[in-house]
Amino acid sequence: MTLIKYIDVFPFAQTQAGLRFLLLRRASANSYPGIWQPVAGKVKPGETAGEAGLREFKEETGFTPLHFYALDHVSSYYLHVSDEIIHVPAFMAEVRVQNPKLSHEHDAFTWLTSEDAISTASWAPYKVALDKIPKLLDSSPALALAKILLKSP
Repeated sequence: MTLIKYIDVFPFAQTQAGLRFLLLRRASANSYPGIWQPVAGKVKPGETAGEAGLREFKEETGFTPLHFYALDHVSSYYLHVSDEIIHVPAFMAEVRVQNPKLSHEHDAFTWLTSEDAISTASWAPYKVALDKIPKLLDSSPALALAKILLKSP
C-alpha cells in the first residue's frame, strides 16, 4: 500500500446559474503564499485519505458537505526539499454557496465558474482535477460509485 501524506478537496455548489467552485488563497505567513487552491491538507496517522479530506474540509471552510465524493484524480508532485515524489488523492465536496470560515492558512476565497476556476487555480494538477469534476457530475453511474457515505452528526 502506498503511504498517503496529503489530500485535496474541491468544494463545489450547484446553483441556478450553474456549477461554482470555491478556491482559497494561501495566507502570506503560510507555505506557498498567494497560491489559489482547493482545500489541501495532511493525513494524520490512523486516518484514511477520505477521513482526512473531510476533517481538513471542515477545518479550512467550516462547512459540512451535503455530499462527498472520491474524484478519479491523483496529483503527483516532486518535493525537492525532501527529495520525494508524492501522490495526492482528490475528493470533491458539494455545499451550498456561502462564505467559508477561513482558517489561518488562507486569507481570501472566491466562488468561480468552472472555466474561471481552471484559469485561477495556481497549479496544473488543480486545473486537471477541476476539469474532471463536471464530467463526473454528468455521469450518474460513475458519480454513484464515487460517493462516500457521510456519517450522521
